Amino acid sequence: MTDSKIYDELNRQLIQNKIGITAAELHGFLTGILAGGNHDESWRVLVQDMLNDGQKIAEPLNKQIEKLYHSTKQQLIDEDFEFQLLLSEQDLFRQIDDLVGWVNHFLLGIGLVQPKLNRLKGDVGEAIYDLRQIVKLGYDEDEDQQELGFAFEEIKEYVRITAMLCFDEFNESDITPTLH
Repeated sequence: MTDSKIYDELNRQLIQNKIGITAAELHGFLTGILAGGNHDESWRVLVQDMLNDGQKIAEPLNKQIEKLYHSTKQQLIDEDFEFQLLLSEQDLFRQIDDLVGWVNHFLLGIGLVQPKLNRLKGDVGEAIYDLRQIVKLGYDEDEDQQELGFAFEEIKEYVRITAMLCFDEFNESDITPTLH
């Protein structure tokens, strides 16, 4: 299934279950939990709390969330840098809104797993600061679409790399070194 179909189906299920977030925001939240170093099944409780006030999530949405969690984890572990943000492929403005929502929920997820996130120094601390600035991004619909699209792609790539950097930082003990 393509990312576009996954996004659309997940959004449909979220709307059908009256859950007020987008597929991009859910993916950002799950990625934040993973990047923060969550190693147990507590991610399920965090997702239930955020999506459904602690109540069990209806099937088949729950299965889709589990599948997204595991595929995201695999992408983050993969040494080929296959990890991608799950964003709308519709118009540029929708993609920008999705990116901002993704980053906002990523920060929420990682903050739940890493409560001392504000005290981080170095590259990861700087990257978290940058993400907080990205959440404040806005745009004018009269802006040059080409320039805006170029800026969007650069920011999206920075966010993608930052998520992988955070995952590497907080999951070092899980990653076994490659022997040559």
